[in-house]
Amino acid sequence: MNMGLIIGFLLTGFLIGYFKFLGKWIFQLAGYITTFGLVILLASMGAKIGMDSKILSQLDQIGLQAFFMAVGSIIGSIILVKIFSLKFGAKIEERSKKENLNEEQFEEDDDYMTYIIIASVILGILIGLFFLPESLITFMDKITTYALAALLFGVGVDLGKNKEIFEQLKSLGWQILALPFLIAVGSILGAVIIGFFLGLSSNEAAAVGAGFGWYSLSGVILSKLHSVELGSIAFLANVFRELITIISLPFIVKYFGKLTGIAPGGATTMDVTLPVIKKTAGDETVIPAFFSGAVLSILVPILVPFLIGL
Repeated sequence: MNMGLIIGFLLTGFLIGYFKFLGKWIFQLAGYITTFGLVILLASMGAKIGMDSKILSQLDQIGLQAFFMAVGSIIGSIILVKIFSLKFGAKIEERSKKENLNEEQFEEDDDYMTYIIIASVILGILIGLFFLPESLITFMDKITTYALAALLFGVGVDLGKNKEIFEQLKSLGWQILALPFLIAVGSILGAVIIGFFLGLSSNEAAAVGAGFGWYSLSGVILSKLHSVELGSIAFLANVFRELITIISLPFIVKYFGKLTGIAPGGATTMDVTLPVIKKTAGDETVIPAFFSGAVLSILVPILVPFLIGL
């Protein structure tokens, strides 16, 4: 699937969600579409890993590369956001307090989804390893294409239905708009620097860094557009990013500041890591964290295919 189709499915879903062309029922259906598409995508990616003996033999090396890529992305984003927060951090936190929004509307119970993601990948690997011949890889590519289209459509609908996000964004000022873009630039630069030492080309490393913690989508896109090996690195790198974020947030907030605590989570600050940010950095960081995660989530399906195509 090329970049034009990726943006097309995402934009179509966004417009349907934003203008409610198909009524409110599409919102619930979009959730099921997203979940179904995600399961099929991850299972097919896992199957292609299981069908490829070369990838299986390199899993330990891939895991190590992925870990360092995650660390590089996190450090890069922290540095840029810390510099930014020295001047604008206090203003953003104060405006966020004035919004007086209930952060619970942004929190979701994603525990079950984590289990589904892990189970889908493992099941796919086992199926590919024991039941599917390599001759079916082309067929798996077609499945991946259709599932990816469904996933991007569902994601677009979910993003479009949250109109209040754009209204609240205006009241918080331009500074909050800079936050996700600094995280994006820092993540990509950090990944490129680490990728240089790991032997990855600049566009490969940049595409991995542009996953911003959204492991399920970035891994699948790169498996489809480039190779299963790079897709596996992206998947694991962004899994590591989420785990490292959860573990390191108290330390980062203590020594680098509250606003900087938003940086490591990347796209996950709108869901999985949001409760952790709230607990460690305070209520004033909830809105900036959610907005940052939302913007980065929009950028993932755009930047990953763009960067890998350079």
